[in-house]
Amino acid sequence: MNSALQCLSNIPPLTEYFLQSSYLEELNFTNPLGMKGEIAEAYADVIKQMWSGRHYSVVPRVFKTKVGHFASQFLGYQQHDSQELLSFLLDGLHEDLNRVKNKEYIELRDAEGRPDQEVVEEAWRNHRRRNDSVIVDTFHGLFKSTLVCPKCDKVSVTFDPFCYLSVPLPVSKERVMEVFFVSLDPLAKPVQHRVVVPKAGKVSDLCAALSDMTDVPPAQMVVADVFNHRFYKIYNADESLSCILDRDDIFVYELSVQEEESVLLALYLRERSHYRDYGSGSGSYGTSLFGHPLLFNVPRSSCSQEELYQLFLLRLA
Repeated sequence: MNSALQCLSNIPPLTEYFLQSSYLEELNFTNPLGMKGEIAEAYADVIKQMWSGRHYSVVPRVFKTKVGHFASQFLGYQQHDSQELLSFLLDGLHEDLNRVKNKEYIELRDAEGRPDQEVVEEAWRNHRRRNDSVIVDTFHGLFKSTLVCPKCDKVSVTFDPFCYLSVPLPVSKERVMEVFFVSLDPLAKPVQHRVVVPKAGKVSDLCAALSDMTDVPPAQMVVADVFNHRFYKIYNADESLSCILDRDDIFVYELSVQEEESVLLALYLRERSHYRDYGSGSGSYGTSLFGHPLLFNVPRSSCSQEELYQLFLLRLA
């Protein structure tokens, strides 16, 4: 109710109409579709309180009671659908303020090939002959509908009145991912990047977006999920980004260019710790992981113990 009232109260033509008490001359107490003018009067009281300049806040208890009296779905203090209330309120205000006291029967004509301008003017005149209020002046319009018969190909064009249109909220087709980029430079620290990627994209799209920030070709990148200082998963380029959650710690590693067949190796960092049992007085040594692991692509011909040892020393320098 709060959002619906604030929305309507910030429409200048409608608010001025109630603040100037113009509605008093147009209240329709005999309309069987209306609410004896009660909704219009209650809404006018709320608007006058809101725009009087004397209140920091307004509690529309009387208005809410009137709404609940005519529409039982709005009774109580649970959360209600704002669009549903807005629909009820616009329809109720229109019927309470309809200047047409006796609605005449109008026979609608088909378009019959006439120009749209002629048809729409006729449709609007017919609508105003039965509906004429400040709500019509401010909100109502005509919606063009075209139907084609699949059998005889006859085209039917109509212009139907509307007071509001329900449209879907746009859905974002992109997501922002936070990843750490690990350069080949042993002196460079991992750098966190915010990357915009397609929601339905693949890991290759993440690499391509990160490539624009780092100038590293996507072919020299590998994406991994790091958990508790070890690799939880290493992703293939064609895997969907939907399997990567926002809470995951994603690292993207730069790989060196290799002219021959290479293998991917992982390097975990461990520190030696001394554990002492104060009950027995004895001690023991163990290791625990720390930091973030590293990834290397090494030529298959250079996988000897000495070569790997030198490579790791160089990378950790």
